[in-house]
Formats: sequence, structure tokens, C-alpha cells
Amino acid sequence: MKISGGCFCGEVAYESEFDNAWVGICHCRDCQIFSGSAFRMSGITDVEGFTFTKGAPKYFDKRADSGSVRRLAFCGECGAHLCSLPSEQDAKPHFVSIRISTAKEFPKLRPTAEIFCDSRVSWLEPIKGNDQFPRMPDLNA
Repeated sequence: MKISGGCFCGEVAYESEFDNAWVGICHCRDCQIFSGSAFRMSGITDVEGFTFTKGAPKYFDKRADSGSVRRLAFCGECGAHLCSLPSEQDAKPHFVSIRISTAKEFPKLRPTAEIFCDSRVSWLEPIKGNDQFPRMPDLNA
């Protein structure tokens, strides 16, 4: 399926080919801080199927637990986080992680997995039927 979305103020937009088989919730502390909530929802897609269609995001490079550097894309005007991509310094892992709440199709995209469950807040129960991972699963497996 094709999805499209963008930031809160409309300055930056994107389109992506998307297989909604892997929509996940991340409970890591970084995602809690970036989202201002207990978790953040993301969906994984191929780099080749993702493109910015309006404006140019700003970037922040973040080192993941794996040691890989992920380039976080956000709107320089309203601050909305849009996705993370492989950085120029580190081409692996080679995928885009779209912040699903920014997609117009968000209401149709149900999570199927939860990652970094070791960091889940104590008052939040696992979603029944979702795969549960204590940390980041190997996406290449």
C-alpha cells in the first residue's frame, strides 16, 4: 500500500510504499522522551520506497543501542518527528522507520509487535496478540 503524511504545520511531507506487516510500538526510553509519552509507534519500510515530497527536514544523528547511527528527521518549523533513516556515517540497518502517527493512514495501521518491553512503564499492559520483544529484535533474521 502507499501511505503519505507529514508534519503538524505542513512544511514537510512524505510518501512511501508500505507493507503494514511490521507496525510496532517502541517502549525504549529514547522513544518515550522523543514522543513525550509512554511509547512511540513506528512502521518499517525500505529506503528505496520512501521519499520526501515537500520541504526538507532537519536531522539529528542518534546512536542506537546496537551502535548504529540513525538519522532522525523532523520538521525544523514545528518540530514533529517524521522518521529515522540510515545515516551517511552508517548505512546499516538499511530501513526507514516512519513515525506512523504522521501518516494520513494512521487509524488503519494497527501495531503487531512491541519492542524494548524491558522499558515499558509499569502501568501499561502488553497489547494482546502482539509479539513482545525485551529489546530490539534482529530485523535481518
